[in-house]
Amino acid sequence: MKLNSYMKLLLGLVLLTLAACSKEDPDFYDGSHNGVYFTSERYNNINFANYPVGNPDKIELPVRLKLLGYLTDESRKAVLRTKPIDEYPEAEIVLPEVTFANKEYEKEVTIDIIRPTETDTEYAICVYLDYDDPEGLGAGITGNGEVYIYVKESYEAPQNWSNTSTAFRYLGEWTPEKYVFIANVLQDNNFANEDALKEEAILKSYNQETIKELRRLQMDGETITIDIPFNNNCTYEKPEYWGDLHDRYLGEYSNSLFIELKNTMGVSTINEFELLSNEDKVEDMHKQSIITMMNEYNLNFSRGLSVSAFEKNCWYPMYYDVDYDVVQPACWTSDGIGGGAKPTSYYGEYSDEKYKFMIKTWIKKQDEAGNKFMLWQMFPLKRTWGSNPNAVWDDKVGGEEAMKECYKAFIEAYNVAPAGTYNFSFPEIVIE
Repeated sequence: MKLNSYMKLLLGLVLLTLAACSKEDPDFYDGSHNGVYFTSERYNNINFANYPVGNPDKIELPVRLKLLGYLTDESRKAVLRTKPIDEYPEAEIVLPEVTFANKEYEKEVTIDIIRPTETDTEYAICVYLDYDDPEGLGAGITGNGEVYIYVKESYEAPQNWSNTSTAFRYLGEWTPEKYVFIANVLQDNNFANEDALKEEAILKSYNQETIKELRRLQMDGETITIDIPFNNNCTYEKPEYWGDLHDRYLGEYSNSLFIELKNTMGVSTINEFELLSNEDKVEDMHKQSIITMMNEYNLNFSRGLSVSAFEKNCWYPMYYDVDYDVVQPACWTSDGIGGGAKPTSYYGEYSDEKYKFMIKTWIKKQDEAGNKFMLWQMFPLKRTWGSNPNAVWDDKVGGEEAMKECYKAFIEAYNVAPAGTYNFSFPEIVIE
């Protein structure tokens, strides 16, 4: 009986205690419990250099806020203000209006961060919740009423884009302007990430896409200041400026032909149009390419290559109606291999005038026969190696019999002209 009475008394005390506790719990959205606070990062660093695509005038910074307490049926407002941060020029931003709709207790808004007026200068600003504004919500969690924003536009070359890197070979020297331009061409803020700049296949695509866009801009009349190197490993489409005169004087377009031109003439994206697009200069370029070809043939001869390989190494078309400057063939020099004896025995002493006559005569003969003209057809010789190097007949291309055919064509054309027309002569040879 006593135990039962004791249990009833204890139960009564517990109930009284619980009732007292329930009365002490606050209603969070009564007059004394009405607050808001930030739940996003307190410190924010924004570098416009990380957002080159579109060259944005502003960047949106998302900021999250949260309310304390129970939901209500009324909308509530949070008031945002700014204040400077010591030792920093003040960043320019645009604050949003923040209103929590009824039943809403968490919200994300955006602060517009305006592009800095100067590069390589860090700006800063503090955004805080104004708990003293009578129209706004009161304090939330202590220490969560402010966010700090640091803003700059500061460019730095990626580690894998040094002057000794693979990226350098495909993209050239790093500059902020080039970095921004390529990002906009590729529409990729992260194109220069560490992994991409290691991959040659990716760098090739970067090179080709960027040059394609630079060419388009040049065709639209824009001045190009971005220097992207043409790379021997890349493939470039036929440029729009390449017309019939280019095909005639430089050869029908191919990637290998363009690579050879760019290597010979030092073509870059900055000077490409100046060097190659002006059709009035195409004939001059053609003449210069023939000088290059003649020098290349002399080099090939000195290396002991068969003239049958010369076309593969270097070849440009030549035309009867073009007056070319010439380079004396290495096999036809008095101090050359064999002393120039074999060419001299059929063609006589060398002179530029004679060589030009021979070229025009052989071009005409090949054109009439529907054959392809090649300079080396007039010199079917190759160099031997050893202790006593000499010039010997190159039987792969007809050897001495081929030179005889050339001689007959030259002497026939020479004899047609009146005596004294030319300041040179050919030996009188009886060819059976």
